Amino acid sequence: MYKMKKYVAAFMLASFAVPQVIAKSSTRIGLSSSLEASQTAKPNHAVLNKLLNTYVNGAGVVNYKAFLKDKLTLQQYLKSLANVKLNTLSKDEQLAFWINIYNAATIDQILRNYPVKSIMDISGGKVWDQKLPYTFAGKSYTLNEIEKVKLIEELDDARVHFAVNCAAISCPKLLNKAYTADNVESLLNANTSAFLNDTEFNKISPAKAQLSNIFNWYKVDFVKAEGSVAAFVNKYAKLKIKENTPLNYINYNWSLNDK
Repeated sequence: MYKMKKYVAAFMLASFAVPQVIAKSSTRIGLSSSLEASQTAKPNHAVLNKLLNTYVNGAGVVNYKAFLKDKLTLQQYLKSLANVKLNTLSKDEQLAFWINIYNAATIDQILRNYPVKSIMDISGGKVWDQKLPYTFAGKSYTLNEIEKVKLIEELDDARVHFAVNCAAISCPKLLNKAYTADNVESLLNANTSAFLNDTEFNKISPAKAQLSNIFNWYKVDFVKAEGSVAAFVNKYAKLKIKENTPLNYINYNWSLNDK
């Protein structure tokens, strides 16, 4: 009888112990799966799209004062991109990813320091060389590294110079929508064409060309893309210039693109 009681007790103990082990194992699998999912998730730009649509008008002017109330939402968007695995993204997804980060991070810098009259008032005019307070794929970047390394050197597309916005009047217009894999190609073409054909930024004629300083600062990128600055201009401008047309550059207006 004593042996029987010991047997029953041991059986009951084993019966209750097994489910506990299984439950713990299931929890670990669940956590592991969630972590893996967050690391491989595709970037979601819906929040940025809504913010831009709310606070940026059709002319690319930003209502920073009103934007302040959603500053934390913008920061949460940037944080949400931390674990995206870049090697799982197509080229168009990567272009949209880095352009959106650049533009969102630039707005974030303005909001952190607002009110300012110019982005040049931040960090002694060296805001582009400051590490951003965010990480992407385990690394922190400066705005210059995003534009010059991720977008130009690695993705090799000179049109991004007309998609990233530096929060200044003379910068290419900030769109009131986010870039996505589906729209980035068409928007890059549209942005480049719109910028080159806008006399506020460029004054072009066959005999003379006054271009944005962007073509001076990033000349090597445009030469690499099309063989010369003139060839790049002619690909997107309605009025064409000759290869030997003198190129002059318009002074840059660094005033804030504020409403």
